[in-house]
Amino acid sequence: MCLVAVKQPYVLQILYDDDAESPRDWDNFGRMVCWHSRYNLGDKHSHSKPGDFLQELVRESMKPIDVISYVKDGHSNGLIFEHDKSGDVWRLLSYSDYFKKWYEEYVVETPPGMNDEDLSDAIIECMGEGDLLMLARQKNCILKLNLYNHSMLSMSTSSFIGHAHHAEWDSGQVGWIYASHGDVKKEYGNVTPETLEKAENLLRAEVETYSCFLCNQCYGFRLYKHGAEENSCWGFIGCINDIKKDMAGHLPEECRNLLEDLEEVPDVRFDGYIDHEYEEMEVMA
Repeated sequence: MCLVAVKQPYVLQILYDDDAESPRDWDNFGRMVCWHSRYNLGDKHSHSKPGDFLQELVRESMKPIDVISYVKDGHSNGLIFEHDKSGDVWRLLSYSDYFKKWYEEYVVETPPGMNDEDLSDAIIECMGEGDLLMLARQKNCILKLNLYNHSMLSMSTSSFIGHAHHAEWDSGQVGWIYASHGDVKKEYGNVTPETLEKAENLLRAEVETYSCFLCNQCYGFRLYKHGAEENSCWGFIGCINDIKKDMAGHLPEECRNLLEDLEEVPDVRFDGYIDHEYEEMEVMA
């Protein structure tokens, strides 16, 4: 199907763009990291599994002393430092949900026998996803990416469960989209609660655009004048009402109101349709 509108001497045709460029090839604010067994999603990356990505993000974002303090101050859900006064050492313990007990991971002498960087790295290696996310979010805006795969692909930063058919079985998390606080400062001039909220909204908008690309909401137009193609433009991605606003800027001013008079016409009938319209125009003339 295509959408067509007529205003003598013009015919405007809007149709699907089957060769649209992925919006992840654009100059994006956020970085999108995904893992899926069948689809290549998001931006290219070298992380074999989510845990590797989160560990690297924490290493890049946090100072070693802050990682150590996070555990020493009791903020971790799965790690603790226990001070053994008799031996004057700190023991790093991790909790096993399976065995329901704590296990010793490292013994750190006082003064530390490991430098802060090595100790921080050892802690990060022992951390679960929850702690890694807590640390990463201290220096990054990071949102979950959920994929819905049911006759077509859709992506969202929110859960599809309760909002889409069979989402309990056909949806789940496939990764994250994130931007560092440095990116936020570069984009908005400062890092404040207000600019962080703006940054998250921008990340959500990028995901919405990418979701439209995944479900083939990609369009282009051809503009005919006196039966001959005069202009065309491709690569509009989004819901049809939104992309019509973008298209208006690429059309001659006298043709913009055609966007309000579109009707569906089968592709196979378009050539005959346009010939018929010009025959009608000639009769009216």
